[in-house]
Amino acid sequence: MKKDLIFAPIMLAVAVLLALYSVVGKPVHIAVSVVGVLVLAVYTAATKKEWKIPALEILMRLFYGLALISGIVIMNVQDVLPLTIGHKVTAALFAVLLIVVFIHKLVTAKKASK
Repeated sequence: MKKDLIFAPIMLAVAVLLALYSVVGKPVHIAVSVVGVLVLAVYTAATKKEWKIPALEILMRLFYGLALISGIVIMNVQDVLPLTIGHKVTAALFAVLLIVVFIHKLVTAKKASK
């Protein structure tokens, strides 16, 4: 649970900064997404055996990966509306699953400590 208390706020901050693209600009958006990949990779390696709901953990990481890949494609191909929508939807789904998984872990840890 300690790792989750470190990871979740960092990834939430990453998600918020990525959502503020129009404020932070393209270079910061790219740098923050790379930081997110690194944090997600380290966290995955450190906690894979502790996953409470593996399917949601995998989906969360899959959505981050899809958002990252679609973002890379968007940088090279301009004005493809379905791709832009897919990028934003997968990014939002990542953020939602991050919150859901973190809340579930908090609730589970609280019940276990009683």
